[in-house]
Amino acid sequence: MTTSDETMAVVRLVEELAANAWPAEVTQTLDGWRLRFNGGVTSRANSVWANADGGRVPLAERLALVEDFYARHGILPCYQITPAAQPVDLDEILARRGYVPHSFTLVETVALAEVTAATAPPCSVDVALGERPDDEWLAVYQAVEAVSDHALAARQGILRRIGPRAGYALARLDGIAAGVGLGVVERGWLGVFCMGTLPAARRRGVGASVLGALAAWALGEGASQAYLQVVAANAVARALYESVGFAPLYEYHYRQRRTRSP
Repeated sequence: MTTSDETMAVVRLVEELAANAWPAEVTQTLDGWRLRFNGGVTSRANSVWANADGGRVPLAERLALVEDFYARHGILPCYQITPAAQPVDLDEILARRGYVPHSFTLVETVALAEVTAATAPPCSVDVALGERPDDEWLAVYQAVEAVSDHALAARQGILRRIGPRAGYALARLDGIAAGVGLGVVERGWLGVFCMGTLPAARRRGVGASVLGALAAWALGEGASQAYLQVVAANAVARALYESVGFAPLYEYHYRQRRTRSP
C-alpha cells in the first residue's frame, strides 16, 4: 500500500490522535520522537512514535538514546513504523541493525454518517455508553482479550490517562453483557479502540451495534470522521469494519530488536 503526499497530513494527524488516545505510563520526548513505556503491556504503548524530526539530535545519537531508554525500563527497544516515520528510511535502517518486523496493522477511516446509516442494532442488542469503564465493561474486555489481571491493570492505567473525551460502550444481547468498545473523540475524529465480542455472542450484530452507538455518540460530540486500527491478518474484524464503510488509509508495523545490544 502506498501513501500519497495528499494523504500524508491525514496520516500524521491520525497518528497523533491515536497516540493521545492510548497514553503510555512514561513518555520521553527525543527531538520529535516519543519514547513510550507501559510495563511491556501493548506494543503501541511500549514503542517509539517516530513521526517527527526536530533536526537537532543526530540519528545515531537518537538510536543510542532509544536503546538506553528501553534498557533502563527492562524491555527490548521497539519502533512503530508508519508512512510518516522520520527519517523516511527508518524501517530499512532498523532492519540493518537487526530489528525484526511484527504486528502488521491497517488503519482504516470512514465518515461517521456512513457508519450510522449502515448500522441498525437488532432488537435483541442494546448498547449503553458511559464516561468510565465500570466493572462489567472491564470484565467483558478482559474475557475478550484473554489477558491476565496484571495486563488488565496496565490497560486500566492507559484508560485512566486518556485526555480527550472518551465513551465506553457495553452491548447486551438479550439482556446479557456481550461486547464492548471504546471511542475517543478529539479534533473532529472518533478513534475506535477495545472492540470485542464474547464468543457465544458473535455473528449476532453485537460489533456493528457497538460501532453504530459509538458513531452516533461521536456525532453528538462534534466529530465527523472515524479511524481504527485492525490487524491486517484479521479477516473477520476487517469484514465487519468494511461492512459499515471503513476503508484502509495506510498500514504500520513494529520493528523490535531480537536481543539486547552488546
